[in-house]
Amino acid sequence: MSLAIGRVLTAEQRLYKATADIIGHDDFVALASVLMIGSKKIVDGLPTACTNGRDELYGREFVDSLNDAEFRFLVLHECYHKMYQHLITWKHLHDINHGLANAACDYVINLQLTDTEAHKRGDITMPKKMLLDQQFRGMNVVQVFKALQQQATPANEGT
Repeated sequence: MSLAIGRVLTAEQRLYKATADIIGHDDFVALASVLMIGSKKIVDGLPTACTNGRDELYGREFVDSLNDAEFRFLVLHECYHKMYQHLITWKHLHDINHGLANAACDYVINLQLTDTEAHKRGDITMPKKMLLDQQFRGMNVVQVFKALQQQATPANEGT
């Protein structure tokens, strides 16, 4: 039974609820310690969400556009960035091109999350704005980064 019957939760309350739901989920209980690292804040003006490797920021408008299953996916997505220490592990890629490095990490994470039983059951659902491409299946972050670099670089014509 929901304690929120008859009232709408704020984005901040939904963030606490999503975190608690994930910690209590059999498929993700092992992530509890990672989920509890750093602070989690809802902020105005942020288009989606981000992490600095410890703290997490979630854009209010984006959060408000998500249903609960999509929001849980988003929280897990940021948790995976922290768990894999993407900003440390792939610092050299971020130094080359931060946007491509972040996209490469996102593609890998989102494929992993969409492959979970929780996703297949609908406990988590990937939001439409997030990156997913089956061409990157089986690839690691470096391989995806290199593929994205090649796609972004026009072929040398006539030389």
